[in-house]
Amino acid sequence: MRAIKPVIQLAKERALFRFSALAIRMLQDATTSVAQQAHTATTVHEQKTFSAAREWLATQGPVFLKRLYASYCGYVERGMQTMYRDLRQGLQDVSADTWALIDDETIVRQIEVERRVLRLRDADQLSLGRLNLMIAQLHDEHDVRERENPFRPYLMARALHDVLCEMSSTSDLCALLFDHLSGALATQLPDYFAAIREVFESNGVHARLLARPSSMSRRDREMLEGLPGFSNTVIVQGANNYSDDPSASPSMERVLSLLQQRSADAPNVLRTPQQDNQASLQDFVWKIFNQAAPDRAPSNTRSADGQPNIYRQGAEDESSKPHPLTSQLHRLQQEVLNSTAAQGDAIHLLDLHSELETERLSEMERVSMDLVAILFDYIGRDSSIPAAFRGVIVRLQVPFLRATMQAPHILELAEHPLRKLLNRMASLAMALDAQSSPGSEIRLEMMRAVDKILSDFKSDMTIFSDALAPLDAAVAQILREADADLARAIDALEEAEKDPQRQDVLVIETVNALRERLLTVQTDQRAVDFLIKIWARVLVHVDEDDSIDKQPYRDAIAELIWSVQQHDVTERSVLMKLLPRLIKQLKSGMKLIALSENATRQAIDDLIAMHAHVLGMIQAVPLKASTSMESLRQHFSGLRIGGAPAENVAIHAPTVPHIRLQAMLQKFDVTAHLHLDSDIGTLLNSDVSWLGGMQLGTAVEWWADKAYEPARLMWVNQQQSFYVFQAASEQTPRLLIYSSISLIKGLREGSIGMIEYAPLFERAIQSLLSTDSVQQQLTA
Repeated sequence: MRAIKPVIQLAKERALFRFSALAIRMLQDATTSVAQQAHTATTVHEQKTFSAAREWLATQGPVFLKRLYASYCGYVERGMQTMYRDLRQGLQDVSADTWALIDDETIVRQIEVERRVLRLRDADQLSLGRLNLMIAQLHDEHDVRERENPFRPYLMARALHDVLCEMSSTSDLCALLFDHLSGALATQLPDYFAAIREVFESNGVHARLLARPSSMSRRDREMLEGLPGFSNTVIVQGANNYSDDPSASPSMERVLSLLQQRSADAPNVLRTPQQDNQASLQDFVWKIFNQAAPDRAPSNTRSADGQPNIYRQGAEDESSKPHPLTSQLHRLQQEVLNSTAAQGDAIHLLDLHSELETERLSEMERVSMDLVAILFDYIGRDSSIPAAFRGVIVRLQVPFLRATMQAPHILELAEHPLRKLLNRMASLAMALDAQSSPGSEIRLEMMRAVDKILSDFKSDMTIFSDALAPLDAAVAQILREADADLARAIDALEEAEKDPQRQDVLVIETVNALRERLLTVQTDQRAVDFLIKIWARVLVHVDEDDSIDKQPYRDAIAELIWSVQQHDVTERSVLMKLLPRLIKQLKSGMKLIALSENATRQAIDDLIAMHAHVLGMIQAVPLKASTSMESLRQHFSGLRIGGAPAENVAIHAPTVPHIRLQAMLQKFDVTAHLHLDSDIGTLLNSDVSWLGGMQLGTAVEWWADKAYEPARLMWVNQQQSFYVFQAASEQTPRLLIYSSISLIKGLREGSIGMIEYAPLFERAIQSLLSTDSVQQQLTA
């Protein structure tokens, strides 16, 4: 179960985010539906009910949405805990004292909910079925059961029914609202289920249908085969949006021909040197075609020795041996440099086989040339990149080929500077207008980088990384100066970060360190909130004061968590002795930080409520899973006040207090959509990978009330804790300011995401793999 928690958690976050938007649209549609059908009421009672429903929807809408979301969150959380787990008591633990009769109200509620569930389930049976199958696969279960799906329609219907029953004055009003709201909900479910499916599929979890013996007789199968439309052949459709038939190009035909010649020899059969060479060529192509396409949280793939599979300058790149086609390639490179083709939107690709004496190339070099031709043919056709920028990027065709002639295996290295440069240019160009600012300035900088490479590249691969650094620096300056409102926002954030208060920084870092420790501990959420919001400040205060004994305040963490967990009679006496001392210690800490009287009273009330509940639930039978005090103390003994050393921190949370940040934004007259969460919460260091694709100029889409709208990343501070985006819409405010924490959470839940689903090189490979010809070779 531990291995699948991340993808399930991502799906949960996406589901809750989508449900909040879905509920708003459901309420709007239901309001329209009730208004349209009000005239169909035939009796005075029905007319009154419709009038009451319209008034209820108009006045109770905001409260209803808030309660519905809270109820649904609770049901989803419960569903997460019970996936393929039976938490019910065993028959051996059941006694007559625990039995209870089911009342009429419960039966009626179940009937009403189940009746609406049928409508919700019919809204998108295909996606729901696949979700059920995916969740079963994650738990290694072959028996697919919808009740194990925490996103199943029943939980929505149950939450909707519960909230309406609580808020409706009469049963007739509740029934009418339930009918219209569930009907409106059904129309929104296809998009909801599709969004959850996308989380699983983007993380490599796909619904796999397992072959099982058919229950039909031979005669039944023969009759079925005679029916119109029956087919036992699976058709794989191509998904290329940029070329009518990319597999028809000569280069693609040669690569496919090579793949078709895969040797069928058994491993113990001796092969000739020619067969070995052929096999190595095929392995080379298959390695490129089978590269894992990075998603929005790209992983750093590792080689067999466990070291990161990254590019390193090697002897192969620095070879001084002259290439047979050096003079021809140099001539072509200079012709491209001196041409004026890139001045407009025209895209000019060279026919490499007609321009070069290919008979002087080795087989590996010919294959590399074909792959380069295929790649740049895709770039020339990629309509997601504006034509003016494609014309600039394809000018790198000859330098790219020249580099692969020297070292063909750079095609396999995702971190090679040449591939990074191509990907970066394509990412920058996404949704840019070359005729207006900042698109025109960025295109000019791209032209300068390309011209520098065309002019100077001979054999030294460092020219590509040397071209990328100035390009990034120029883009950062262009974007910073692109808009006056943006410039003020940047100045405000930089001013807010100056001279941070040491106490504020330490508290935020301690909170994040404490969060990391609490992730693996099951305890009452109220205890977690107390430790995060109050006790972290106490820990920082006593750590800064050398006259205070720090250990009792650190021990209070383990003691509080132990005291609110479930206990049996053998631990009652220990708990009763601990509580007075613990409460005294907690009061002392709150006094040290001068916590307000109201906040102190609320904290004490929560502590009393938690312990009253624990004392009322003490079990007569000894508990086996109770966590010991000693193990909790050991778990929190390594807690570092002030957080981990800077070099060990992956996610840099903002260290600017929210009040100071708001004051600076107001001082500089900045209006923006603010997402400034500084609480790491359940995030782990590994979640920093979500920010991997967020480079300056990255085009994104963000959820703006009712729909996604385009925006662009314009600025990131040096600590990578603040990200400023500018929306393409002219509606104010146009700026979006995210903390690193909010951005990660937004990317996880889907409220913001990159428009470019994968880097350029990987998109080209995916597009080629989606064609029928390649699919046939992949499945052969």
